[in-house]
Amino acid sequence: MHRPRDSATLREAVLGSGFTPGGRDIEAIVGLLADDDEAVARGAERALVRAAASGAMPSVVERVLGSLAGASPELRALGWRLLGRLAPTDAATATALMTALGDADTRVQRAAAHALGRLGGSERAADIAGALLGAWDAVPDLPMARALAEALGKLGPTVATDGARERLRAALTGDRELARVARKALAMLERDGSRGDESEIDGAREAAFDVHVVLSCRAGLEAMVREELLEKCASASSAVGAPGTGQVTAVWRGAPERLFAVRTMIDFAFASPVATGTNVETACADALTGVTAARILETWTRGVVRYRIDWAERGHRRGATWAVVHAVAERRPSWVNDPTESTWQVTVQADRGRVRLLLSPQKLRDPRFTYRLRDVPAASHPTLAAALVRASRPRPDDVVWDPFVGSGTELIERSRAGPFARLVGSDLDPTALTAARENAEAAGTPVVLETGDATTHAPPGVTCIITNPPMGRRVTRDGTLAVMLDAFTDHVARVLGRGGRLAWLSPLGGRTAARAEASGLRVSLRQPVDMGGFHAELQVWEKG
Repeated sequence: MHRPRDSATLREAVLGSGFTPGGRDIEAIVGLLADDDEAVARGAERALVRAAASGAMPSVVERVLGSLAGASPELRALGWRLLGRLAPTDAATATALMTALGDADTRVQRAAAHALGRLGGSERAADIAGALLGAWDAVPDLPMARALAEALGKLGPTVATDGARERLRAALTGDRELARVARKALAMLERDGSRGDESEIDGAREAAFDVHVVLSCRAGLEAMVREELLEKCASASSAVGAPGTGQVTAVWRGAPERLFAVRTMIDFAFASPVATGTNVETACADALTGVTAARILETWTRGVVRYRIDWAERGHRRGATWAVVHAVAERRPSWVNDPTESTWQVTVQADRGRVRLLLSPQKLRDPRFTYRLRDVPAASHPTLAAALVRASRPRPDDVVWDPFVGSGTELIERSRAGPFARLVGSDLDPTALTAARENAEAAGTPVVLETGDATTHAPPGVTCIITNPPMGRRVTRDGTLAVMLDAFTDHVARVLGRGGRLAWLSPLGGRTAARAEASGLRVSLRQPVDMGGFHAELQVWEKG
């Protein structure tokens, strides 16, 4: 039989993030929850959670329960809180926690209440709700009342009775902090209780009012996205896209699903008018419940408006989020804040007292790239492939070759852009050719796929090359890439006939442009594009 490890050894062990204790050490680790060293205490909690998750949960819970008998109030409080995480469905834990609501120490009472809020999935959930209400009726002090209110909100609507809601509503007047917790609890119950209600985006619904729509894209493609938007969405006007911003903003009206005609954008959102104020939360609530945002949300939502709030700057800002949620609930009580099952994402852009909201439909199916059944490492993002296709100026007699075919995205996007004579893809990687073949079949695109080296393979009659070669982290920077691109450039000059074009992304823009000019090719476009961590150059070459 193994002997428990000594305290010094365990204190060192729990500081390791991967430490999972055995059963012999559980009682001793429970004791470390109250250690004076906060890092040790956190490590002890982490170790117990890992032990429970390792498959020995019943044994761990039983040992923790046993360790708390006769422990100090501080340790009992820490232990009860932990048990709410370890055993959210365990009946024995629920029974022990309900008993702990009557502990002589108020810290233990509050810890038990907090833990019970996690046990909504327990078979004793209804009893838990009753115990929490009983503790509330015993006229608790304010800290305990706040803990009980929070627990009732977390239990969920299936077990939180009308009596729970009545008590929470009664708490909205009086102590300010208790009122805040009660409002949050009521919002959580409303959110969870409406999860079965319909909440979908009606993307086909035409709206007879103008809105500002913001299309996001890869930085560097703003002009191309603007051009495609104006070309394919007749109702769009006043479109602007400052270079390098990754956004194009336009005045637009119509059905949201029509915006998916723009294949070079990543996604889109609707913008609210700017709201101002010294308090960001108030300005945010004003913008969200104002005429424009409300019209957008209610016009294109079928059923309940369910939204989540995201902040453009870093950080969760939970306090600010709940302040906005509470203000919105007072003005638009039928709307539901739901971070998990949201229909709309509301992104808050705040700058020196000015607040603008971006309203993004979360449950609107994007039909553009559903053909992508298979992928390969570092394959093209389809919106970049669509950009290359537009840059190539498609012609109906084109024989298009992609010498680095990858998963076939460029060729499939070319098929979506209009008539062509033939599509040919080649690659040295058989996995890539398999992926390209499956994707092309899913897209219904006729593609000839061949094994071939991009620097020597030469399909007959090529008039246009569209490709995205290996670059960035995908290849070494020891000179191999530059040599390969030099050879590829020389080969392009041989393969293309008079009037032929190449549209591609070059990781070494200056070098490849100079090499192309030296090979008799004219470089008609050089545009830096954000590739997600580094830049490449979208280049178009022509053979005179």
